[in-house]
Amino acid sequence: MKENQKKILLWVLDLAVNLAVIIILVVVIQKWIIAPFDVSGSSMCDTLNLIEGECHKGEGEKIIINEATYAFGEPQRGEIVVFKADAKEEKYFIKRIIGIPGDKIELKGGNVFINDIRLEENYLNPENKGRTEPFFSDFSTFNVPEGKYFLLGDNRIASTDSRSCFQSSISLECKNSPEKAFVEKEHIRGRAWFVWWPLGNIRLLYQAEYPELSASLEEK
Repeated sequence: MKENQKKILLWVLDLAVNLAVIIILVVVIQKWIIAPFDVSGSSMCDTLNLIEGECHKGEGEKIIINEATYAFGEPQRGEIVVFKADAKEEKYFIKRIIGIPGDKIELKGGNVFINDIRLEENYLNPENKGRTEPFFSDFSTFNVPEGKYFLLGDNRIASTDSRSCFQSSISLECKNSPEKAFVEKEHIRGRAWFVWWPLGNIRLLYQAEYPELSASLEEK
């Protein structure tokens, strides 16, 4: 009888240890490596939340974000990221990195210029192409400071982003403090990796490329 009790006790201990390891791994993976994220709103259409040909204004696609990416490298232009506008903010945003440290961003004629080079931005749909205008202020030029980033949604006509200091209405604080247009690296949670729901929309999310910028650097 004692031998059976010993076997049962060992089995229970083994089970408990295995469950503990699994729970720890799940927590570690979700907190520091990858995590699910629900895309809400229309600010990234058509790149995200375009379901059955329509842009969802509420919760739509579900994605996985890679939270370990920026522990080993810097955020890159063209990446779609999940972030908080500042440390006090509880809400997470999802936008595309347009400006990196040292860039001069200009909004002119509905287009984005980086260091005087116009971005082609082929990910913008026809409704948004050539319609990147300043929001809620007269700011059209942004000099990206060290360690910070300038982000825009792909649905430019309906995106709350760096142009408005991530405010959804007129903000005097934004108008008087243009540095709030930028997001610090430590506030970027991770890079959008792939869409897993709805099943018909499963796909990887790639970093956009800007050959016009590369060509300009080569000429210099």
